[in-house]
Amino acid sequence: MRGNPIVASVVAGDLARYGARRCFALLGTANFKISHALVESGVELISARHECNAASMADAYAKATGELTLVSVHSGPGLTNALTGIGEAAKSRTPLLVLAGDVPSGAVKNNFYIEQADMVRAVGAVPERLHTPATAREDARRAVTRALRDRQTVVLSLPLDVQHAPLASNLPPLELAPTPGRLYPDPRSVERLADALSRAQRPLILGGRGAVISDAEAVLIALAERTGALLATSVCGHGLFSGNPWSLGISGGFSSPIADPLISESDCIVAFGASLTQWTTKKGKLIAPGAVVAQVDVEPTKLGYQMPIEIAVLGDAKATAEALLAEFDRRGMTARTSRRSAATRECIRGGDNHHYPHPDESSRDFIDPRTLSKAVDAILPADRVVASDSGHFCGWVPRYLRVPNARASCLSHSFQSVGLGLPSVIGLAIANPGKLAVLGTGDGGFLMSMADLETAVRLGLRLCILVYNDSSYAAEVHYFRRQGYSVDIVQFPDTDFAAIARGYSARGATVRTLADLDQLKAWVAEGAPGVFVIDGKINPNLEADWHAEHFPN
Repeated sequence: MRGNPIVASVVAGDLARYGARRCFALLGTANFKISHALVESGVELISARHECNAASMADAYAKATGELTLVSVHSGPGLTNALTGIGEAAKSRTPLLVLAGDVPSGAVKNNFYIEQADMVRAVGAVPERLHTPATAREDARRAVTRALRDRQTVVLSLPLDVQHAPLASNLPPLELAPTPGRLYPDPRSVERLADALSRAQRPLILGGRGAVISDAEAVLIALAERTGALLATSVCGHGLFSGNPWSLGISGGFSSPIADPLISESDCIVAFGASLTQWTTKKGKLIAPGAVVAQVDVEPTKLGYQMPIEIAVLGDAKATAEALLAEFDRRGMTARTSRRSAATRECIRGGDNHHYPHPDESSRDFIDPRTLSKAVDAILPADRVVASDSGHFCGWVPRYLRVPNARASCLSHSFQSVGLGLPSVIGLAIANPGKLAVLGTGDGGFLMSMADLETAVRLGLRLCILVYNDSSYAAEVHYFRRQGYSVDIVQFPDTDFAAIARGYSARGATVRTLADLDQLKAWVAEGAPGVFVIDGKINPNLEADWHAEHFPN
């Protein structure tokens, strides 16, 4: 191409230099040239079949890798189609940059025209824009900075007239500002928190997504050993402390049978990078009267936002835990046993999700979803990554499909949207090349996103998709049936997902009994190549305990 490059090409080159390696996209006229330029700059373009799926793939990929991750969508309906995925990413504080093509400046009569900034702002994302050719590179750098430094989902509108304008080719490169270091807590806050932990007889260390991001797992384990504390996680911290004998797993709705009583007797709970939502605390039921609740977070607005707390510490999870250990060293405090007895350890093991027995409510036609989940977990390789859609079934995934670490888990529940599971597991699989990726999804959510089953097959991913198929929107069935409503409007004819899988050149099995899992065993014995769909015909009358508890009449 003769002459100066266009803005789209120069901005694409800048994004590649800033570290972008992958862009999840669905192309249209308004984002074709920027996407083409990204490929020319060495960025891998992953084409999705729906814009919402593209955004959710990128969300999961960014969470797993921490990289500058891009999404590219067309103007107008391309952006509106992506909004649910963008909303999930924004609520998760995923650092993501969405490149949204836009109509030429001032083209308000264009069919694709909408107020993109207003639309983006409404779902919690940050709107940015390439304002003019002269400012375009600075505009793009500002958008990247806000995404990475502020941990925001940013949507950068790219008007076509600005994208296609020529730009001098001899401009010096623009550099990102240096990455700031960890946020260290105020020493007085550390002393106060150390006092509380020193007095505690039954302490609990609770790790959330912030602890995952700060790589705080090892130091939190050391802190728990020093104070004799038990360990737990929020849903977003799922996988932290995996395999640790003192870990209770998830705190809240998706907890194990033993977690609730041990958490609710804690006299000091310290949340590192966890928001202490109604889900994590079971609407406060897990907080004992008189218990000291402390929260450590890098966002001042998060401290005490979800519930009252006694101690607020503004600081990075890892830096704060290290400061606490140093304070204990200064005080000469040695390791305490507190609640770490042999009896407690055996209690934790016997009451976890895999050892505690459940009543098997299977029949000839339907399998108990808990029985199915445990069996699938035992068959699949332990070295895996696991994603979950939202819906009535979703608690069974983190309870029974184990993960080796927190980076191996992606639970897209921040927006509680049904239908984000399949793209999430695709993004998670791309972030973990060669590993088996496992998805737990409901029949409704899988039908919503199924177009990108083709993408998974096309990319040659190794996926096991477990469909909890009760032929309904089960959350509504159970909730409204308890109130005496007819629920036939949220129940549907059975769908043969195994047959659909074969139509996409994947493999599939219909599972009504444990014996029907022999096909899955054979697939695993072959090395688990390609995509395998389990159409689990689960008992439609079994309401999940967490759902009944959280959504009473």
